[in-house]
Amino acid sequence: MLTVVVHEKGGQTQRFAFDSDSFSVGREDDNDLVLDRANVSKHHLRFRRIEGRVELIDNDSTNGTYVNGRKVTQPRPIRRTDRIYVGDYILMIEGDDPCIDAVGPPRPPGDSKSRRRDGAKGEVLPDFVELVDDASSLFTSAQRVPAAGVESSYLDKIANQVVTSVLHSVPRLDPAKSPDIYDDDRDQANTEIEAMIADLRDSHQIEASVEIGPLKERIALELLEYGPIGELMRDPDVREIQVVGVGPIHVVREAGPAERIERRFTSDRSLALAIRRIARKRGLLVEGAQVLEGIVEHGFYLYGLLPPHAAKVPIVSLRRIRTDANSLASLVQEQVLSADMRELLALMLRECRRVLVCASGGVNLDRFMRALVNEIPDHLRVACVSDTGRLGHGRRGWVQIRRLKDPGDTVDLSSVLGMLLRGGLDLLVSQQCAQHDAAAVIDAMAGASRGAVVSLWGINTAHALTRLAALGTVAGGALQPLTVSLAHAIDVVVRLNSGVNSEAMQVLEIIEPCVQADGSIEYRPLFSAAKAADGATEFKSTLSLPRFLRMIRDQGVDVPPRLLKV
Repeated sequence: MLTVVVHEKGGQTQRFAFDSDSFSVGREDDNDLVLDRANVSKHHLRFRRIEGRVELIDNDSTNGTYVNGRKVTQPRPIRRTDRIYVGDYILMIEGDDPCIDAVGPPRPPGDSKSRRRDGAKGEVLPDFVELVDDASSLFTSAQRVPAAGVESSYLDKIANQVVTSVLHSVPRLDPAKSPDIYDDDRDQANTEIEAMIADLRDSHQIEASVEIGPLKERIALELLEYGPIGELMRDPDVREIQVVGVGPIHVVREAGPAERIERRFTSDRSLALAIRRIARKRGLLVEGAQVLEGIVEHGFYLYGLLPPHAAKVPIVSLRRIRTDANSLASLVQEQVLSADMRELLALMLRECRRVLVCASGGVNLDRFMRALVNEIPDHLRVACVSDTGRLGHGRRGWVQIRRLKDPGDTVDLSSVLGMLLRGGLDLLVSQQCAQHDAAAVIDAMAGASRGAVVSLWGINTAHALTRLAALGTVAGGALQPLTVSLAHAIDVVVRLNSGVNSEAMQVLEIIEPCVQADGSIEYRPLFSAAKAADGATEFKSTLSLPRFLRMIRDQGVDVPPRLLKV
């Protein structure tokens, strides 16, 4: 007894009995199996029993029939591990009949015609199948030896083909669909990898001299783990990992210079899968997000880019951090700022003042913002806006707002923020303020909420103020007046950059913007970082700090005695 198994793209899996000598497939109702899709021909293909085997015959279909990624141009014997691609469907034959265990005659290695890339004449290929690029698929044998690197490239394509097929058969392996890999999915994936590799070896698509064990292990790691970077992440001596597409992996260890190791992903798809899986495990993966950032396993901080984007390929950088930076106190230990700086910023947050944080592009601005937000007292009414909606996660009674639009959203971000501001907020927090929430942020600065904490990119205070004003207006003539109004409203600006001793991140200045009588803006430093005579990093207060503290004390703020003695 034989059964035709049908996997529909994005749909269900069904089984149909194949209990005669012929079984037809197509769009018309007179077929044994009706696949009602536009990319399936009326009478697309048929299976037939002949001479103790099952053959597939393509009926000159418009879009073609593909077996294991190769177009069928003549009757072809079918085995139980073969995957038959018909439009948006994958078909397989299963059952206990030995006719599908038979191995068909191998293709001669020199048959260049059979290795011509399908689609060269413009045939429409299934959009979820990545075919082997046969133009570079040279077989290692005594008759033909490939140039250096060709064999590994060919095996990469084989691995990518297997990964594609298994992902389609076991959709929960995709981290976008399931956060965890279940044991039955893992078992099914390993079984399918084993079967496909065995079939490719039997059909001579994998040369007998190739070591099958490492190839299967490599595919399983990419499907079920983090690929070749998983082991590196577990190594306590590794400080940085960077991968660009299928290129070699760059590694920086605790001792010694950066090195390039010859371990890599087999395809861009496998790297993107690893990035998504790493991010999903810590709740950083949001539908539609192409920029992923945050703390992940083994003490690493993830920076990930997923196509489509200007660089075209997936990119991931992992940097091990010394602490999770759950508070400003932990950043004080890393010499990102001083204890006195932390005391001033904690005071600003407790009193719901208006704080702007700006940083250059090479600084981990989000990490600093998380530490800053964790200094905010629990009892305040706080709304946190971030791309992923994770800022402020775990603080009961706070509102976490996702900036990236979800397909299910029926209320836009501006309406949500407008309602919250009208209902009353103590602090509106915006991480990397964008055009979507700039108007609400400026309203909060102007008094719609008691206070605001906003971060954005800017090389200095003046640049950050101008950028925030530009985000909130489309009228070029209003830019300067709005910048001046923001300078009036903001209490302090925190400027982050690389440190005076090349530290990865440091608060170089805490600044009070002051508007002069003529409308110009003076930026008065309250604290600054400098290099001491012995070469160490030193944080100093300025003469402007006592005047600033007296001013806010006169406004009813209870200034800690420690700051008054600085």
